[in-house]
Amino acid sequence: MIICKYTKTDNAVYVPHLDLLRCFTMAMRRRKIEVNFSEGYNPHAKIYFNQPLPIGASSLCEYFCADVNESADKFAEKLNASLPAGIVILKCAETDVNPNVANMMFSADYTAEFSSPVLKGKDFSSLSEQSELNITYVAKGKEITKNVSETVLSVKNDDRFANMRLRCGNVNLRADRLASHILKLCGAENTPFCVVKTAVYDCNNVNLDKIFFGE
Repeated sequence: MIICKYTKTDNAVYVPHLDLLRCFTMAMRRRKIEVNFSEGYNPHAKIYFNQPLPIGASSLCEYFCADVNESADKFAEKLNASLPAGIVILKCAETDVNPNVANMMFSADYTAEFSSPVLKGKDFSSLSEQSELNITYVAKGKEITKNVSETVLSVKNDDRFANMRLRCGNVNLRADRLASHILKLCGAENTPFCVVKTAVYDCNNVNLDKIFFGE
């Protein structure tokens, strides 16, 4: 079993999660990497991914686990030669069992970069201390207002950047929704911005890189 960390950037941010699974599966087939299958009536390839990213979101720290008959170094080398632009295997390590990354994920760091210094002179660190933090966003064509106070763990900002640590996994908040809320508080709703996921932590606030790769 091999655990991998990979990026999803550039045009790859528009690849839906199911297509991402196919992308990795086809890359393994092209590189003739043998994947072990489950047993039973409906066997499936033993490939396991973390929680899916929203369409359009960038990440430097996605993870998946694959039960393959390859060394970690060879696996990364072969996949990187066949994956599309924006998807790059950064690290691989061998593991005895599937660590179930999706269940391990508790929080994640995100950086929102705004196209102009709309946050200048403002401090949004108190957002993580509020017992009630209502934000409004559109989902599936409907406007929703929700109290997200339990999902905002920390916010630090300067003129053009907001660094946010948010809950992820079963309890979660999309970083772009909080970034949009911050812009509303600034009266700059139409300011373009991009968000990048930079690190993931377990419930003990330990970076998954340290758990999987000892870093």
